[in-house]
Amino acid sequence: MNRHRLHIVIMVHSQIIYEGLHTVLSQSDMDCMICKVDSLDDLEDILHSKKIDVLITNPLLLVNREKEVKRIRKNHPHFSIVGINLGIVDNHSLSLLDSSFTIFDTAEQVLSKLQKAGSNSELKITSNDDNLTERELDVLTKLVHGYSNKEIADSLNISIHTVVTHRKNITTKTGIRSQSGLTIYAISKKIISIEDVDLH
Repeated sequence: MNRHRLHIVIMVHSQIIYEGLHTVLSQSDMDCMICKVDSLDDLEDILHSKKIDVLITNPLLLVNREKEVKRIRKNHPHFSIVGINLGIVDNHSLSLLDSSFTIFDTAEQVLSKLQKAGSNSELKITSNDDNLTERELDVLTKLVHGYSNKEIADSLNISIHTVVTHRKNITTKTGIRSQSGLTIYAISKKIISIEDVDLH
């Protein structure tokens, strides 16, 4: 299996933490490229031009930014978010992460978690069900929320015929036909969060 080079972005405000992570990664045998961003806006700019496998961030920088994080994940479902758990973040912010490590972990533990997050990202890319278009993701989200074809067409300003075509594409790509199956798929892929689903 050919291992691809991991593209890692670090988003922290602390220069010491950034340099520490950069040193650990640079001195490891992990094949990676590292760059730094200061905000989610900068991250989005990079994601439009480059494939990023892993974002390492202080979860405090994600507080009150849940909508932006969800939008970025929806538009770029192929990357993993690994948090630096400093012990001062609520569980809700930690739920936005795929994985986390603490500043007390050894370099080996940190590298192992990043390698795992990177391979998860590779799996997301290679699995054929993950290449839904943005419009297919919109239709999927509406389907999961129980919209009819007509309601989806009206809300997205497209024809019912186009909605049916998108639904066929979603079924072909995911291999899932039932609404409950698509709901589980959408939650597992972080297209929607479990809180968004009306579990009656």
